[in-house]
Formats: sequence, C-alpha cells, structure tokens
Amino acid sequence: NKIEKSIIQESLFLLESGSNDIFSYFLPFITPTLSPDDYVNAMLTEVNKTIDQIYKLGARRIAFFSLGPVGCVPARALLPNAPTNKCFGEMNVMAKKYNTRLEDIVNIIPTKYPGAVAVFGAVYGITHRFQTFPARYGF
Repeated sequence: NKIEKSIIQESLFLLESGSNDIFSYFLPFITPTLSPDDYVNAMLTEVNKTIDQIYKLGARRIAFFSLGPVGCVPARALLPNAPTNKCFGEMNVMAKKYNTRLEDIVNIIPTKYPGAVAVFGAVYGITHRFQTFPARYGF
C-alpha cells in the first residue's frame, strides 16, 4: 500500500524503544559480547538509523520518550543476581545512560534534518517519583 506523503508529513511520530533491549542484556542464557556502554551505543546507533528512515519517508514531527526505570519492573526479580526487594541498579544505570544520550540525539534532530521538529519526553523521572512517593499521587 502506498501512503500519501502528506499524511506522513502531518503525522506525529511517538517513539519509545529500548526497555526490552536493556532487560535482555541481563538474561541468564545470553552472554553479552559488549560492555554496558557499548551496548547502549549500539542501541543508539539503531535509533539514529530509525530517525534517518522515518525522515526519508516524510516524518517531520517526532517525539521520543525516555525509558522508565527498567530495573524496577517486577520481572527483574526473576533474573539471577537481581535484588528481589528493590530495583536492579545496574539496569537503571544503563537506562539513564541511554536516556541522556537519546536526549542529545533528539535535540539535534532539527539541525540535522531540515524541517523536522523533535521533542524529548523525560519519562524516567516521573515514573521514579510515582514509585518513590506513591501516596503523593494517590497510589
């Protein structure tokens, strides 16, 4: 099917990606071949490829959302060496590094891609506040 290019150009692209990748890095049946930093860099290389692809297709309005505290998802307790009574710090460190670098990428989109508008949605901090102070938010 062909999509009218004007529809793509007028659409808002909402993107969030990477949580499963970071979680997968810690799975017991996969031996990582990259350091955590190199793994995050590889993830961000894919983000850049995605931006290139959707821009070439006509995307001009793009919003990227940061990852939440991946190390706090309940499934993390099933991983070897992961704490069961608190968040898995190593996972959250990777998520924070990814988020920081992702924000840098998003901030240069308007310069690198003429006519493009990009926004970064910082989800990590909001989610972390909900988890840390649930009563403040009625939870």
